[in-house]
Amino acid sequence: MRIAKTLKRNIGMLTIGFIMVAAVLLFYYNTMAYTEKNGTVNGTYVNIRTSAGTAGNTNKLTYNGNYVQLNIGDSVRIIDETHAADGALWYKIKFSYTGGVELTGFVHGNYVDVENPSYEPDGNFENYLNAQGFPESYKPGLRMLHAKYPNWVFVADQLDYEWTEVIQNESLVGRNLVWYDSISSWKSLAPGSYDWDKGTWNSFDGTSWVSASEELISYSMDPRNFLDEKTIFMFELLSFDAGIHKEENVESLLTGTFMGNAEAVTGKTYARTFMEAAAQSGVSPYHLASRVIQEVGTSGTTGGVTGNYRPATGNVYTGLYNFYNIGAYAHDGRGAVENGLIYASKTDFETLRPWNTRYKAIVGGAAFIGSGYINIGQDTLYYEKFDLIGTPYTHQYMANVQAPKSEAVKMSNAYSDTMKKTIPLVFKIPVYKNMPATACECPTGDGSPNNVLDNIVVEGYSLTPTFSKFTTQYDLIVSHTVESIKISASAMDGKAIISGTGKKMLQVGSNLFEIRVTANNGAVRTYTLMVVRKAANDNGNEPATGIPEEPTTGSGTVGTAEYSTSYNVQDDIYITGIQPDTAVSDFKSVFTLKGCTMEIYQADGKNPLTGNIGTGSRILIRDMNGTGVKEYACIVYGDINGDGQVDIVDMLYMKRHILGTSSLNGLREIAADVNKKGGIDIVDMLYMKRHILGRSYISQ
Repeated sequence: MRIAKTLKRNIGMLTIGFIMVAAVLLFYYNTMAYTEKNGTVNGTYVNIRTSAGTAGNTNKLTYNGNYVQLNIGDSVRIIDETHAADGALWYKIKFSYTGGVELTGFVHGNYVDVENPSYEPDGNFENYLNAQGFPESYKPGLRMLHAKYPNWVFVADQLDYEWTEVIQNESLVGRNLVWYDSISSWKSLAPGSYDWDKGTWNSFDGTSWVSASEELISYSMDPRNFLDEKTIFMFELLSFDAGIHKEENVESLLTGTFMGNAEAVTGKTYARTFMEAAAQSGVSPYHLASRVIQEVGTSGTTGGVTGNYRPATGNVYTGLYNFYNIGAYAHDGRGAVENGLIYASKTDFETLRPWNTRYKAIVGGAAFIGSGYINIGQDTLYYEKFDLIGTPYTHQYMANVQAPKSEAVKMSNAYSDTMKKTIPLVFKIPVYKNMPATACECPTGDGSPNNVLDNIVVEGYSLTPTFSKFTTQYDLIVSHTVESIKISASAMDGKAIISGTGKKMLQVGSNLFEIRVTANNGAVRTYTLMVVRKAANDNGNEPATGIPEEPTTGSGTVGTAEYSTSYNVQDDIYITGIQPDTAVSDFKSVFTLKGCTMEIYQADGKNPLTGNIGTGSRILIRDMNGTGVKEYACIVYGDINGDGQVDIVDMLYMKRHILGTSSLNGLREIAADVNKKGGIDIVDMLYMKRHILGRSYISQ
C-alpha cells in the first residue's frame, strides 16, 4: 500500500515536472521572436500570397479588388519564414503599398534578396568612405554591401551640380517617361503633361509613355535608394574587362530569351556575338545583352529584331535590324520602330551600318554605345540615362526613368554569387551638392489627381475675377440687406468630392468661405471666396472709378523760403495725393518754389532718388544758403514696398500683414490702408486687387 502511494506520488510529481518543462519550453519558444530582416524584391510583377505556396489565383493577395504585385527594387520587411508543402522557402512580409497602406502577405524566397543583418565595424573601410567623401546617408547601404562583398570598390563621384537644379532640369516635361498605366503619383501634372479637361495624360514617344512626376524622378535619381546588391549595378563601370566578362555568363544572362543558346548568324551564338561586340567597342557584354533585353523584350517578336516589319502605312522593312533601338523614337508621323529601322538602313562605316544582319546590328550598335556613351564618360547605366557630361540632360540614351533600376537587376543576375564575392567590381556612385538629408521616397498614391473645379456660382451675383479653373481666390461685395448667399460648384472629374458649398450666413464685414475639392487620389485643392457684407451706414463707398479726387492744396513758409503745391500736405509731415508711377521730374513740376530749392531722396534720406516717387521718398526744402528748412515723407496709397507702383508685390505684403505672418508699420502701414478707414483688412485687399486689375482705382 505504501509502495502504491509512493508510486502514485512519484508519478504525480513526474507529471507536474513534465508540465513545468513543457511550459518552460513553450515560454522559451514564444519569447524567441523571429529576427526580422529587410529585403528587396528582385523580380517583376511578383505575386503576393495570403499563405505560403502557390494555389493558382485562390490565394493571391488582393487590394481594392486587384491582385497585389511587387516589382524590382521594392522594399519589404521580412517578419517570418516558413516552407510550403513542396519544401520551398517562403517569407512572410510587411510592405507599403498604394497610398501608403501597409499590407502583410507571403512571397516566394527566390524573389527576395535578404539584406545581410550584420556588419562588423571595419576601421579601414570607414576611413575609406570618409576619404571618398560619402555623406553619412550613403554609408548604411555601403556598409551592408561591404559586409557581404568585401572586394567591391565604391567610388564617390563628387558632382559639381546642385541637387535641386538637377531635379528641376530632369523634370522638364517629356524628358523622363513612365508607362501610361503606372499609378497616378508616378505621372507628371506639370503644364503640357496632363489634360485637366479630359482627365488624361498626354502621350510621348508613342501612346504607351507619359511624362514622369518630379517625385518619381527624385526617387529614381537618388543613389541612396539603390545601394542594395541588385540595383547597385546601375553604378557599375561598364567598360569591357576580359578578366571579368566571360561568354558562359553572357549565355546564362540570355537563358529564357529568344537569344538563349541560339545563333545570331551561322556559326556564332548570340553569347559569342556579344563577346565580340564587347571586345571591339570596349563595352561590357553583360551590359550589351541586358540592354537588348530591356529594349526589345525576351520573345524576339518586335519589329527591330525580326527582320520583317510592316507599319500600318508606308514601306515594309525587310532584312534590317536594330537590337538596341538606336534612333527609335516617334517623330515625323512615324512610329518608333519604323524610325529605328530607317536609322539602321543608313550607311556608316564606324557603326557597320546598314544593319542588314543581326551580327552587324549587335556589334555595330555596341560601337555606337561605346563611342557615344561609355567612352565619353557616360560609363554607368545611371549616367547613360541621366546625362551630366558636357551639355547636361541632352544626351540621354533612354527616356524610361526606371530603366537603370530594371537593367541593374539584369546586370546583377549576369554574375554568379561566387563571381560577386571574388571579383573586385567597381561602382561609380554620384554625390550631388546639397542633397536632402534622407533618401527621396518613391511615391505610392494612385487614383485620379483631378481636383479642379469646372465652375463656382454664387446665386444672383458675379464673382471677381471671372471664374477660371486655376484661379483659386475670388471676391464679392454685397449690400447690408443681404444676410446669406448660396454657393454651388461643379468638378471636372466626377470622382472628386466637393465640400464647402450650400447656403452661407453673412456677418457684417468680411466672410471667408473655402470650397475644398478632394481628388480620387486624396489631393486637395482649395478655392476661397471672400464676401464683404456692407455695414448699415455704408452708403456704397466703393472704390472710386476713373480719375481720383483732387487733393487739397499744401503750402509753407519758413524764413525767406516759400513753397506751394497742389499735393496734399497732411499734419505738416506727409505729402499725399501722388499718383502711382509719378516720375521725380513730374513731381517737381507741381511745386512752386521761391527763395528755396527742393531735393528728393530715397527712403534712407541719403541717396538721391531718380526713379518714381514712392511711399517713403523724402522731400527736403533748403533755403538759398543751403540750410534744410523742411522735410516731408511721401505716401502713395497702395505702394507698400516704396517703388512707386501698385502691384502684386504690394498685395503680398498686405496679405501677410492680414494673416499675421509679418507686420507693416510706419509709412508702409499708412500706405496699406487704401480705403482710409483705419486698420488694414480684407476690404483694403479687395480695393488693391481691383486697382491692379484695372477695374477701379485707389483714391490718393
